Amino acid sequence: MASEPVSTTYERLRSRAKQVLLSRGGVASEEQLIEALFGSIGNRRLWAPFLAQLLATDEDLVRRSDGSWALRHRPIPLEAGWPRSFVALDVETTGLRPSRHRVIEIGAVRYEQGRCVERFAVLVNPHRRLPGYIVRLTGIRDDDLVTAVPFAEVAAALRRFLGTSVVVGYNVGFDLDFLDFEFRRIGQGPLANPALDVLPLARQLLAGNGRYDLDSVCRAVGIERTTRHRALPDAEATAELYLRLVARAEEAGVRAPSDVPLQPARRPVVVEAVARGRAVLDRKLLENVPELPGVYLMRDGLGRVLYVGKARNLRQRLRSYFAQPLGYTRKMDGLLESVADLETVVVGSELEALLLESQFIQRHKPPYNTQLRNHEAYPYVKVELGRPWPRVLLARQREDDDALYVGPFRSTAAARAVVELLHLVLPLRTCHRSFRDARSYGRPCLQLTLGRCVGPCTGRVDPTEYRALVEVALRFLQGETGAVVERAQRLLAEAVERLDFERAARLRDLLRRSEELVLGHRLVQATIAGEPYLVVTPCPETGDRAFLLVVGGRLWARVAADAREPDEAVAARLRAAWERALAAPRWTLDQESLDAAVIVARWLREHHADPTVVALEEPIDWTALVRYGRELPAAALAVHGPIDSEEAR
Repeated sequence: MASEPVSTTYERLRSRAKQVLLSRGGVASEEQLIEALFGSIGNRRLWAPFLAQLLATDEDLVRRSDGSWALRHRPIPLEAGWPRSFVALDVETTGLRPSRHRVIEIGAVRYEQGRCVERFAVLVNPHRRLPGYIVRLTGIRDDDLVTAVPFAEVAAALRRFLGTSVVVGYNVGFDLDFLDFEFRRIGQGPLANPALDVLPLARQLLAGNGRYDLDSVCRAVGIERTTRHRALPDAEATAELYLRLVARAEEAGVRAPSDVPLQPARRPVVVEAVARGRAVLDRKLLENVPELPGVYLMRDGLGRVLYVGKARNLRQRLRSYFAQPLGYTRKMDGLLESVADLETVVVGSELEALLLESQFIQRHKPPYNTQLRNHEAYPYVKVELGRPWPRVLLARQREDDDALYVGPFRSTAAARAVVELLHLVLPLRTCHRSFRDARSYGRPCLQLTLGRCVGPCTGRVDPTEYRALVEVALRFLQGETGAVVERAQRLLAEAVERLDFERAARLRDLLRRSEELVLGHRLVQATIAGEPYLVVTPCPETGDRAFLLVVGGRLWARVAADAREPDEAVAARLRAAWERALAAPRWTLDQESLDAAVIVARWLREHHADPTVVALEEPIDWTALVRYGRELPAAALAVHGPIDSEEAR
């Protein structure tokens, strides 16, 4: 009997929870959900933690302050067509990030059967000074907000005005996210109104328009506007735009919101940036920044590192931030507004830049670098070889318990995929029985019935056969993937024959992610066990050459040569570093060293054939190597120019 992955079961439970919420107007109590999902309330304290863990990972669901659960924004019923009765909404804010910035103005207009019947407009005191670019954009000044009411005094009136109406907005997820954060700050639950975004409709009906900010789209359909970037005028323009687009949609056969791709969008991207970096960055930050390759650190007013990046040309890269739109991605919202200082470190090679960037990120844990920050959480795959019936599972730390630890791995999700794949293709046990006494035997669990375990608890399993299954898992983890891949492909083919495409897709994804992770780990291990290298790079400090000694898969030493220093003197320093490396104990890959090991392994795989990379074999003539490195033409060293950073590594 084919087993269903736990993740699929959880997804179905979450889907069932959403159906319950829809049937109850978007909100349900904890007891109602427990009864609907698990059949009976029973012991609420037993089920409540599992319910919270199950639903907390779904971004469409939110837990309210009273313990009940709600849909973040209810979808519009498919059979309802385009609503003519709605509330068009717009907010103005102090920035683009709901968790850090605040609402300063709310505008809404109610329509009944296509006619405007009521308006709502209020300024909100954010209890902070407004950024200059917001003042220039909206015309709202700090003086205007001194006497404005705080959001807590607006909340009740806003909820009454919205009622249960469909909320229409342009990039509506932005507005609702800000309001939900404001409600959260005063201890209230989020809005549960159905939400309809006009932006996807505009994109579909005005495909050749080029620009899709509210002003451009209004102009394209003939709506004249005199006031922009104020909440009520923007809400009024959105309402009129919506009705005109709906008329066009119905003429084009688009009869309901469900016919529009990607609608409703819960978190639409910002279509038009409100300002660029030059509005918040000081030009003095570029003083003394060289036009050389290196690594840069962005700091806030308290000296905390916000972001670390690397560039071929530091000055050009940092200058580009002045023309960059504020909030150009969700991950980077608020970065440029917070930068008060820049620090640069010049390097001579791509490898050095990659390693230095990684070191800085590990040391400072910048909030805007989304990778390489949490090396303490890199997991291992643990095989309990010291137990009678070994399990395969994830472990956060390596322990002295006779188990085999493979890893660590940089991706918890990918490591979890490896474990899940092994359990799908190999019937190894997953239970917590100790098997130290007779009580661990004789009571098989559901896994045996489902065919997911051979059942050592029955006492009828041959230990040799079980160990053979464990060996298959071990070979897979060590990079010999053939046996597991063959079994997985067989299960995948069986799922396709049964038309169980969901299971087939899951197997395919697990297999792909697992192979990538295991083969990547094998590359790192092969580099650690492989031959040492000497890498010749430019040396920005001296204008000559630097020699990087890579031993055991890590950068062991960097020897910078001065142009006036004889080859023999440089060679003596290299020889001393080599002798220290040979005398040092063999190092073990761990969570802290993994990032650097991956960088070195990937870099050597890509560049091992370059003339600047020399494999070292005893006996080594260090003077000849120094002479060779110094004689390399500049063109041969071009490979070492650092690549520019991605927007968020």
